[in-house]
Amino acid sequence: MNLVEQEIVLQTAERYGRDVPLSLSSALLHHLEATTKPCVRMAFEGTSSSVGANPSWLERAIDIRTLGFSLRHGETILHLKAPRLGDAAPRLFEQQSLFPGVASAEDTALQIVGRIIQEIRREDRSSDLYDRSLLNKISKWQPLLDKGLQGVAFPDGNHRRDVPVTLDSIVATNARRLSQQTPEPRQVRIVGKLDMVRHSTRSFELLLASGEPVRGVLVDGTADALQKHFGNQITVLGKAIYRPSGTLLRLDASEILDTTEGQEAFSSIPSAFSAPQRVERKLQTSRTGVSAFFGIWPGNESDDELMASLAEIRR
Repeated sequence: MNLVEQEIVLQTAERYGRDVPLSLSSALLHHLEATTKPCVRMAFEGTSSSVGANPSWLERAIDIRTLGFSLRHGETILHLKAPRLGDAAPRLFEQQSLFPGVASAEDTALQIVGRIIQEIRREDRSSDLYDRSLLNKISKWQPLLDKGLQGVAFPDGNHRRDVPVTLDSIVATNARRLSQQTPEPRQVRIVGKLDMVRHSTRSFELLLASGEPVRGVLVDGTADALQKHFGNQITVLGKAIYRPSGTLLRLDASEILDTTEGQEAFSSIPSAFSAPQRVERKLQTSRTGVSAFFGIWPGNESDDELMASLAEIRR
């Protein structure tokens, strides 16, 4: 494959130039690898994680090579080479997309990361570009951003060179907040017509009785289990995955049945349960919490007077 040279700009408190400390460079490359794969997967499959080995197209799409660091106008530049997605996964662009406009054949994995960062910066609670798992990945940049790294500017996801796409503390904070707002998945049983199947990503689209389309991913089994039901009414058993807004993002299907019993009752999307409430924990000191009153009796009675009063109550 032909690899395209791209750059990531490091915004740091100190001017390292090309002499980047190992503590920073190793952590940066680790986070970059941990972020790129789920972002690309999300763009094509609608889910940032999956059980089992990575598909071959994904391994090719995230085959990014490092060329080293350089100094430009006082900033540290990380030089990389990445394949275009159309070269890495040509078959995916030959099929109808369930997520149109998310990725183009000219994009690289780094530009997909940039596009998702832009969406998280906007804090769009109804976005199709992230789920809770991906938001947690982005929020894990925060410790690195607290240690001298102020931001990481990615290649622009919309090919606008004058608009920076920076992963900074604002993005990491938004990702954490969006993750906390996302309702828990719930077990569902959904009946509908299997209207679209993408064999290479095991993703599908279901039409409900109302005509509303619902996207899903088969998390257990092979794509053949989908293909044989194409165009038919089916029952999907699995989990409903929600957006931070509480609307349905996708179905994680664990089983596909050819029965359609109870079609009217199950041809709708159950509402999300409320998002989990975060429990605030405060550090207790010698002057706060239990320690502030433990071992202290608020009255003026002596021990003998107190014991006499208790004895009187028991009579």
